[in-house]
Amino acid sequence: MARLYDEILAIASNYMGVAADDYIRRRIRIVMRGDEPETISSDRLDRLAVGIDMTAQGYMSKAKAQAFRDAILTLKSKYP
Repeated sequence: MARLYDEILAIASNYMGVAADDYIRRRIRIVMRGDEPETISSDRLDRLAVGIDMTAQGYMSKAKAQAFRDAILTLKSKYP
């Protein structure tokens, strides 16, 4: 079974390509208040999604950023 972090990174890669790793690690570090990104838990997904929604529009269209956010939020049902 994949870890939550791995699935977040896979989604980010679909939307951002090679820039995904650095971007998602930064976003998760903010959400985790400096803790290792790989330790993210599902209770942080809402906050991560808000950050993605706010910042991803600088890299892609608003519609694509919202789809990225929504894809992250779908993980909540997989990792209750």
